Amino acid sequence: MIAKKADEDADSPWNIGFFVDNELHFNNAPVYSDIITSAHKNQPAKIYFVDYLKNKYQSIDKLNQSWQTSFSSFNALLTSRKKVGYKMFKADADWFYQQLVEKYYQVCRDSVKSIYPNHLYLGSRVHGDTNETVLRAAEKYADVISYNLYHRNLKGFTTRASALTKPLMATEFHFGALDRGVFHTGLQGVSSQEERAQHYYEYVKSALNNPLFIGTHWFQYRAQAITGRGDGENYQIGLVDITDTPYPETIEAVREIGYQLYETRWK
Repeated sequence: MIAKKADEDADSPWNIGFFVDNELHFNNAPVYSDIITSAHKNQPAKIYFVDYLKNKYQSIDKLNQSWQTSFSSFNALLTSRKKVGYKMFKADADWFYQQLVEKYYQVCRDSVKSIYPNHLYLGSRVHGDTNETVLRAAEKYADVISYNLYHRNLKGFTTRASALTKPLMATEFHFGALDRGVFHTGLQGVSSQEERAQHYYEYVKSALNNPLFIGTHWFQYRAQAITGRGDGENYQIGLVDITDTPYPETIEAVREIGYQLYETRWK
């Protein structure tokens, strides 16, 4: 898919880079502990996991002692479809989850860089209360960690991973009001277009004042149709409405904070 996007516009110096996927649900190690222990014997990830356990424990007796299980052999573990509780093999389950998440980011990074070596890999647009394992994997392989953040502002925002060495980009945020346009405010509702503009200004300013962030990306340019998109979303969240008419209050806020970017960041 990335190769199909390789064209003159994508390779433009105005294009800083690419994210791959959006708001994936990485779940957590306990979820994947159930999945991997009950997987079919031909599942590549399970084969990989059992090979790791063979090298780590050397004998099935040592594994059984650690896990408090009674497998007759490593092959019996491989062929078993019965779930093993996360708490019984927490350290190994955490290791497997870390390998899974890191492999995802490595494959995506390598794919992007193989075609666009001079562009940034912007991660997967994580969202919500993303766990530390995912953030550390993104930190390891991404140039920038893209993070969808539907907050009022980013003042004091930190992630569950402390002291990240890679910058964040707030890749989705918006505000909507019902005094003009369609009939849903979106994920951050406000009372009026004037208040909407003020929240835009404060959000971007808070990102400029938060050293974790190097940029913000409003979602989205055009308000959604009143009939809704494929999943029914019909939010008043555009910089322009469904007739391409600008929302002047928000546009003015974009200009106002835009003219102050450098002096605000470096004051």
